[in-house]
Amino acid sequence: MKEVLSVLAFCVFTALFVSFASAGAVSFANQPNSVYNMGDNINATLTINSQSAFESVVSIYLECPGSRVEVYKEFLSLSSPAQKEVVVPLVKSLIGYQSGICRLEAYEDNVSAAVSGNFGISNSITVDLLDWGSPMNPGQEINFTGSAIKQDGRPANGFYSARIDNTTLSGNVKDGVFNLELALPSDSAAGQHELDLNVSEEDSSGNIVNSGSKIYFINVNHVPTNVEVLLDNTNVTPGKSISGKIILHDQTGEDISGGDAYVAVKDSSGAIVGKIATKTGDKFSYPINSTEPPSIFTVSAYADGIINSAYVNVLENREVTSDIINNTLLLTNTGNVFYNDTLLVRIGEDNVSVPVSLGVGMSQKYIISAPDGEYNVSVGSSHSTVFLSGNAVDLQKVDEGNLNVNILIWVFLIVILALGLYFMVKRNYKKKFVTKKKILKNSTGDFVVVRHDFQKGRQAEDKVSQVPPADKSAPLFNPGRKVEISLSISGTKQNSSVGCISFRNYPEISSGEGNVRETLSKVKEAVEDSKGFVYQNGSYLFFIFAPSFTRTFKNQKEAVAVGKKIKRVLDDHNKKFRKKIEYGLSLNYGPVITKLEHNVIKFMSLGTIMISAKKIANSSDGSILISERFKENLEDGVKGSPMDLGGMKAYKLDNLVDKNSHSTFLSGFLARQEKERQKSAEEKKPKTAALSSEDTSVIDGSSEGSEDTEGIL
Repeated sequence: MKEVLSVLAFCVFTALFVSFASAGAVSFANQPNSVYNMGDNINATLTINSQSAFESVVSIYLECPGSRVEVYKEFLSLSSPAQKEVVVPLVKSLIGYQSGICRLEAYEDNVSAAVSGNFGISNSITVDLLDWGSPMNPGQEINFTGSAIKQDGRPANGFYSARIDNTTLSGNVKDGVFNLELALPSDSAAGQHELDLNVSEEDSSGNIVNSGSKIYFINVNHVPTNVEVLLDNTNVTPGKSISGKIILHDQTGEDISGGDAYVAVKDSSGAIVGKIATKTGDKFSYPINSTEPPSIFTVSAYADGIINSAYVNVLENREVTSDIINNTLLLTNTGNVFYNDTLLVRIGEDNVSVPVSLGVGMSQKYIISAPDGEYNVSVGSSHSTVFLSGNAVDLQKVDEGNLNVNILIWVFLIVILALGLYFMVKRNYKKKFVTKKKILKNSTGDFVVVRHDFQKGRQAEDKVSQVPPADKSAPLFNPGRKVEISLSISGTKQNSSVGCISFRNYPEISSGEGNVRETLSKVKEAVEDSKGFVYQNGSYLFFIFAPSFTRTFKNQKEAVAVGKKIKRVLDDHNKKFRKKIEYGLSLNYGPVITKLEHNVIKFMSLGTIMISAKKIANSSDGSILISERFKENLEDGVKGSPMDLGGMKAYKLDNLVDKNSHSTFLSGFLARQEKERQKSAEEKKPKTAALSSEDTSVIDGSSEGSEDTEGIL
């Protein structure tokens, strides 16, 4: 409140002062602007209103804090009232370094005649970058648009200079606008970098009259460039562990810690013997079996899409352990190579040399003998005091072959006696009744076990909960190419569309009877006609559209079209045939590594793409459910309701919102596919009619690969 009163008092005082000062013959007809920048002109109009002839020297002074400069002086001879236009240029040669709150004061023959209102003189420019803020990557180039406005509100015209790290940029500022082209070096360190931006205006002599500056901070991202497998020791003794860290380096070699990393330990044949999920910068370890033969192990690491390997030498370990039990010495090869050497056994005061030849893990027994008495027996680090007997100090190898023969003889005699006893009991047993069982379906449609008692002449029924398992010798269909899931693969990592069909009644349909095999063959053909491939894992059927096979990175719409066709094929089957297929259908999107080798498709999924596809398919009631990631990467919109599947978000697909007028193409595609399906069905009718129920077989529901390998390498 005090500040407001002070301002009002100052304004009243100024107005009174100006009015009193202007009461003379000379006055200001107009008032200056509120603020000026250096280089501007102050346009003032003097009014000379004299009742008689006016002949005087009129001068104007610029008064600023701490200084006073004469900016105009002229002798005027006037016979009547008149106005005089005065231009005051705000240049260094005239006013020097004047700035702050100033005013003009007019004098008539060195007597103050008029005072103008207060105004500001500034040399500052407000600088701003209009599209600043996003983090940048090393090596990235980006254009920024900047503005430069002087304190008086007018656009600046001059030059800009910018400095970041050891790089300096410069350019022109025209009408208050400039373009800053910034290119970060590829080896820029991650973190915050300072950009010092300056804008200036110069006069005709090259002196800076107005300037402004601003400091910006650029956040540079970490960009992974390589993975290092840092092992504690590259030579490992069997029984010890391979240990180390996975180090992920950025563009400057700095470590990026805390990211997901995967380690695969491979033996000398290249087979994966251990998989480890860890974090970059954290310790990992993998134990080596004590009997592992000397070889070279490979430790492969995968982090942020980068793969690297290191090698570990499993050393040779020649080792024999000894146990002394009473008068028996047991020697065991606990090393990892064949042991062929001589051991020194000390019996009392005597030393006995024992030649030992043992394979890995093999043992040999020896009988220790010596004249009757107690003896200290030692072999290497094993010591024991035992009572021995005999004629002389000696070691005799125990022949395990004779012992094994004796054991086999005893086993043979026991088996013969058991068989004799069995046939004796069977001959004396009187069979009281005979029953015959068979499985039939009763009038209610339930499966029952019918038992016929021939002795009593009656039947009994026992209801069974499920149909007996069918023969599991033939697959439900033969894919166009053999498809294998791999734990270790070097191929193309691409984001792919992955569909999954979950067969809920798989034990009932695994025989392929009831036209199940023919229906699933149509499903396979629909996928392969669209350049996808099919992989069965137990009761799940995956169909995958990978860019390396479809020759396009946009497979989502094709996956939707094929998914709709699969749903139609399965629904048509359930309408026509008694053997129903209970199913759920899902579509997912994520990274898959694929490779074609010897006409065999090998693939490996990364992350949880296949597990998520299974979970979503299990929640489907025959509708097509799509994952959140699939929806985000689908160009067209989705008509459907969202679903919460225990923390996982999915959408029930009703239809696509065509944003690019492709609905005609999709409808035509489906129509062509339907015509091809009908044509194929007509061609196969004679062949299908010729098949009998005995010609069908089933697929093993617990086939190899019943668990998904969500591999890393």
